[in-house]
Amino acid sequence: MTRTILITGVTGQQGGSLLKALQSNPDVSSLSIRAIVRDPTVASQKITSKNIEFHKANLTDKTSLIPALTGVDTAFLITIPTPNAEAEVVQGKTFVDAAKDAGVKYIVFSSVGSAERDTGIPHFDSKREVEKYIIESGIPYTFIRPVAFMDNFPISGFGRFFALGMFKTALGGKRLQLIAAKDIGEFAAKAILDPEKWKGRQFELAGDELSVAEITDVYRKVQGSRPWSVWLPYFALKLMLPTDYFLMFKFFYDDGYKANIPDLRKEYPSLQTFEDFLREKSNAKDKKA
Repeated sequence: MTRTILITGVTGQQGGSLLKALQSNPDVSSLSIRAIVRDPTVASQKITSKNIEFHKANLTDKTSLIPALTGVDTAFLITIPTPNAEAEVVQGKTFVDAAKDAGVKYIVFSSVGSAERDTGIPHFDSKREVEKYIIESGIPYTFIRPVAFMDNFPISGFGRFFALGMFKTALGGKRLQLIAAKDIGEFAAKAILDPEKWKGRQFELAGDELSVAEITDVYRKVQGSRPWSVWLPYFALKLMLPTDYFLMFKFFYDDGYKANIPDLRKEYPSLQTFEDFLREKSNAKDKKA
């Protein structure tokens, strides 16, 4: 029996990684995959796969969402952080209302690590509100709570120079849990393909936990040289970052994420470490060169 899956954010890191994970699965023939996008023409140019149907819709427009969600068994939801956290809550609630009206049977929501805790970080709290709304809707769910993205550390160049300096100033010698966007897609695919096992689960997702010094050592090990980083005084970090993101970095230092990485690796032994991630990305870059 064919099941219809709808993906939000399919042109981004998480939705794109989910699409790849589903399409590489042996059971893909039993799936009909849809995606909601702002512009189907642009999306079809970015995603060349023929096994996907694009629907034009907006997360804040219930009227546009209902036709895309009608007939869908499982929906993968990502809300988009905005300077106004309440706007993200509106996205989530509008999508859930449309999903309920359309008869969607299951929602897999990519939230954020520690959403269930009272962090006071606006874009964490907004996702917590969406989680609560999904629970109240009565639609069966799985909440995936990713930690900081490995993908935020560039392979090379000025971006890497700046990112390492910024994280070093924020974290000092403390460790930060990290996840590859690829693995968010892998876990979302697991939840979608085996809903009876995953329904009702809420879990923080990480693949590694490293200090900036350890991250720098991984760059040296994989790429053969130790990367430079900019030195930033703490007051500069505070001035430079929006309040939301400064609070997030403060949370990284004061408390941090709490994913159980050993247990997650039992569920998925291929869960990437930062070294795995960097080797894969560096090899991909070399092939393009």
